[in-house]
Amino acid sequence: MALNNYANLKSSIANWLGRSDLTNELSDFVKLAEQDFNAKLAQYGYNKMVNLESVTADAESENLPDGFLGINAIYVERSPKVALQYVTPSQAFDMFGSSLTGMPKVYTIINDKIHFYPIPDSSYTVKMYYYKQFAPLVNDSDANDILTNHPDCYLFGSLYFAHTFIRGIDQNIVAEWFKFYTNAIERIVNINLANKYNQDAPLVMRGTVSNE
Repeated sequence: MALNNYANLKSSIANWLGRSDLTNELSDFVKLAEQDFNAKLAQYGYNKMVNLESVTADAESENLPDGFLGINAIYVERSPKVALQYVTPSQAFDMFGSSLTGMPKVYTIINDKIHFYPIPDSSYTVKMYYYKQFAPLVNDSDANDILTNHPDCYLFGSLYFAHTFIRGIDQNIVAEWFKFYTNAIERIVNINLANKYNQDAPLVMRGTVSNE
């Protein structure tokens, strides 16, 4: 079966599990895999996740874009460009308080907002390159870059997370699924590194999920 859309992915997961009674749960397994590989690939700087957002900074805080996972680069648009440095919320308050105004020099992130300090004293255009999660699979005909180019990442990630719901799966099989999933992510990251630096240096993955 070609893993070319959401419907076929769910059918393949059900076939691998040998279960036909998990129609509702299959989407949960996929979502758990999406959450995990989005975080991992952003952590390793996957180029295809980088999007550009132009932010009008005319107040202390602005909403973060949908699907935001982290900052790649951010600067005030002027000549020359002024790069903004990240500080923690406590550092921002210690350095600039709540009343100092001027052209932003640093930023911090609190919940779903980005905060600029000093607080903008006028309107500034801020260019923000950020990591955005891949569009989740929702409709049966849906596909995205990961499913199209790295379907094993979706399949084995979903199978691995399925074992947390389905009790009694042979742990050797679970370990094999986890290995295939980790290998898929490692391959994506290494391809990305080769494209960025024209080198094929191996990467040792640090997983955020465990097969224990």
